[in-house]
Amino acid sequence: MLRLFAIMTAAAFLFGCQQSPADAQLNERSREEVGEIVRAYILENPEVIEEALIELQRRAQAREMENVYSAIERNLAAIYGDERDPRFGGDEPDVTIVEFMDYKCSYCRVANEWVTDVNERYGDRVQFIFKEYPILGPDSLEASRAALAALNQGPEIYELFHRSMINASGPLPADRIDQLAALAGVDVAQMRTDMEDEAIMAHILDVRALGQALEVSGTPFFIVDGTVVAGANSLALEEALQRALRG
Repeated sequence: MLRLFAIMTAAAFLFGCQQSPADAQLNERSREEVGEIVRAYILENPEVIEEALIELQRRAQAREMENVYSAIERNLAAIYGDERDPRFGGDEPDVTIVEFMDYKCSYCRVANEWVTDVNERYGDRVQFIFKEYPILGPDSLEASRAALAALNQGPEIYELFHRSMINASGPLPADRIDQLAALAGVDVAQMRTDMEDEAIMAHILDVRALGQALEVSGTPFFIVDGTVVAGANSLALEEALQRALRG
């Protein structure tokens, strides 16, 4: 890569200056010669193309993450201060973890193993804020509406229902949601009544707008004390958590 860079730099230096008409023929010949040198080098070292593409991708990802962190700074109140959001853990935690999740997302089910483990290990030291972010179709939306309606019956009821649905594999039609709700101790009839409250849909739409502002294109999406971890990457999640706990 360094050799190719040197060749390209020399070419840029040669042709970046203003040139007189008398030198035009020589410059054209030199341009062709440099082009042949670069072409020959790439043919002999095709791996430089892959290296260049990887570097371009790395830079693009870095720019994307800069945009995400800037968006987080602009939306701190909506991320951490929305009192409508369900929460687990202590009221005065050492670390706050935000998760955008969808009940039909299989990766959210995988990530929930880490969430449950952290809750058991650290108790009130860690608080989870759940952003109901249904992006996988009508069943996802129905499940989120049901969960937020169940929250009206108390955070403990919501927590049991949340865990029940997030761990459920397969479809989540209305009758299955009702079954899981009943098993979690939810008053299903009251839940169904509360699901019609326009405030619940307004909450979901607000979370969706926040997710779009943060460029959340998939679930799960975590913000661990300000550090973004996209996907069910338990190693990255644990590393971010331990850094946060150390302060």
